Amino acid sequence: MKFLQRLLDFYIQSSIHVGFAVFCLVKITEISTKSNPIPSLAVFIFFATILGYNFLKYLEVFWKGNYHSTKYYSILTVSIFSLFGLIYQYINLPNTIQMYLFVSGILVLIYPFIRKFGWLKLFFVSLVVTYITVFITYSNTKFIEMDLVINCIQRFLLLSCLLIPFEIMDSFQDPISLQTLPQKFGINKTKLLGMLFIIPFFILEFLKTNSSLVSVYIGLVTVIFIHFSSKQRNKYYTNFWVESVPIFWLFLLLIWQ
Repeated sequence: MKFLQRLLDFYIQSSIHVGFAVFCLVKITEISTKSNPIPSLAVFIFFATILGYNFLKYLEVFWKGNYHSTKYYSILTVSIFSLFGLIYQYINLPNTIQMYLFVSGILVLIYPFIRKFGWLKLFFVSLVVTYITVFITYSNTKFIEMDLVINCIQRFLLLSCLLIPFEIMDSFQDPISLQTLPQKFGINKTKLLGMLFIIPFFILEFLKTNSSLVSVYIGLVTVIFIHFSSKQRNKYYTNFWVESVPIFWLFLLLIWQ
């Protein structure tokens, strides 16, 4: 049992889980919009997410060489493997997509500076992931401009909601100077904000060319996660279950399409 828990911890801490979740967001866009899949894009984003998250989380550890444990060596190995994987996938992508992804890389590098503005970081992350998983995914197909706008707004709203449980969990250890949403407005008002974001998410779903009840179910699941968020929840609540929402979403789309 301890072995399985250590394996799960490594899966989460090495960012493989969040990489798979973002990979699923790309596939969700492809399926729900009936767009033409861009070869190598989803796999590139999987590797890039792992590398990007590990870079942001462990840069100081790796930079100072303070990774004298099996865990950090393993995470470094996963990160290096992801680097080679994303390079291989990147060179197989169309030039236009490469340019868009280069912009996303710059945005990731900007994040440490944005993080100083606690209330802004949540929306910045939502915007970047929306850009990667919706805008870039759309760029390879003919589309109705209004559908692109609606999908971008929807994804931004849902991602902002899914990040709220993380903000609440981290609020007890974040410096008060950051002024994150829970620190600035309180936990209950932050939860209310997230639940209010789901309302336009629902409304916009029925304005799309290809609407789906699956999105409604995912919105309800997100509301439930927000409602039960608290400082006392264990790390698996956010780092595994909340991050599993895109995986559950893709699973529903695949069985109900």
